[in-house]
Amino acid sequence: MPARVESDEKYVLDLVAQVLAEPDYRWQHRFPTLLGDPGKDGRQRPLPVDGYFPRHRLIVEYWERQHSAPVAIMDEGDTVSGVSRGHQRRLYDQRRQAFAKANGLLLVVLDYRGFETDEQGRLQRRPERDLVVVGEALRAAGVLSEPRRMQLDMEGYLAQVAEGCFVCRLVEDDPTLPPHHVIWRNSEAIAFLNRMPAVYGSVLVAPVEHREQVTGDFSLQQYLSLQRVVHAIAEAVRQALQPERVYVLSLGSQRANAHVHWHIVPCPPGLPLEEQQLSLLDARRDGVLELSPEEAEELVSRLQGYLPGWMRDRLAQE
Repeated sequence: MPARVESDEKYVLDLVAQVLAEPDYRWQHRFPTLLGDPGKDGRQRPLPVDGYFPRHRLIVEYWERQHSAPVAIMDEGDTVSGVSRGHQRRLYDQRRQAFAKANGLLLVVLDYRGFETDEQGRLQRRPERDLVVVGEALRAAGVLSEPRRMQLDMEGYLAQVAEGCFVCRLVEDDPTLPPHHVIWRNSEAIAFLNRMPAVYGSVLVAPVEHREQVTGDFSLQQYLSLQRVVHAIAEAVRQALQPERVYVLSLGSQRANAHVHWHIVPCPPGLPLEEQQLSLLDARRDGVLELSPEEAEELVSRLQGYLPGWMRDRLAQE
């Protein structure tokens, strides 16, 4: 038998965590009021659920072969309750579903038959393929909804650009600048959420001082110092959101957004190749995400939780 951490159940739940960008989910979680039958001592103990994703109010159960077909070694023998192990498993599955419904939680079952398996029902693991399977199942269950998007207002965007450098205005706390959500800053650099992101979790890093050439306006030491911040923010994005890949690129134009900045963009797991890379950033085609102030603040807080100590220390001082 494989160790529990190497089991198919844990493997599938980790894929769910990737798709939902919730790596800190609770594996084998026990709710105090979801109880099993009385044991030999008469006590009822909490039943575990395979995975609980609190930010999505979601329970995920991975059903192996014994949930849908007789498996002698898993079904034979009576329990303390006087029913067979197989019958008790079915009762407990029903109890978990009733508990989720009564408490306003969504319960999604991922069945082993939805994946490629061997003759014994063990998964033939191919994460790239399996991520697609998990994503489609979550979408079909209503867990993954299309993000709220709005059409990119290019005229409004250009009008704002004409009012002056938006990074400098942000650094100077210009009250006429539309709200931005800052993740971290010091005297050298500032990191903040992209206000018009094509992808959830997109972040910008820029020098505080107005510079325009991505390399030419910096000494080697200054450039490498800024890249320390870029690396730290990109790692926070990677660890907090668990994307398939993190893109780091510097864009801008001398005609608009001349203040040099780096885009840090998470590529969601399981995204088809043709929708990755530059296609992922096409806000004119796909629109931009709408995040409420509360959603933006929650994202900022998550990212700050993954900053290295030297950056968190500065946050604590502010």
